[in-house]
Amino acid sequence: MSKAKQIIACLGLPVSSDHKKVLLTRRNAPGYPAWHNKWQIAGGGLEINESVEEGVIRELWEELHVKASILYPHPIIKTNYWKKDEGDEGVDFQVVLIAYLVDIGDQEPDLSHDMDQETNDWGWFSKEEIKELDFLPKTFELVHSAFKVVDKHATI
Repeated sequence: MSKAKQIIACLGLPVSSDHKKVLLTRRNAPGYPAWHNKWQIAGGGLEINESVEEGVIRELWEELHVKASILYPHPIIKTNYWKKDEGDEGVDFQVVLIAYLVDIGDQEPDLSHDMDQETNDWGWFSKEEIKELDFLPKTFELVHSAFKVVDKHATI
């Protein structure tokens, strides 16, 4: 029996300047149908000796080539559990998703810098538009919670 693995994922969810849209990316994982072409929040695994906030900034730079700043100091946290045959870890694994709302100003993501080619598209989406997207598990819940935070704290 293989042991399960736990991954801490630091995610950055850019919020538009008018607070009406968030930026999402579409996962490129042709070998994993449960992940391929699903919409997600940009981010990845936390590195050793790195704060979650540092990880968010690093991941957005690596994946989207944008310089981000944290907008709201309290992250939105969800967890998901994947079976070995559903992912690329080779074992069952739990992912702790820690998402921060971020600002990227007027920068436009550039996917050509994503060395792992994990992303094949990106876009800005409103509260209504997210209802039509095919998401990775827990992403809809994270984005929905983010819109609640933005609505509650309009000065973000």
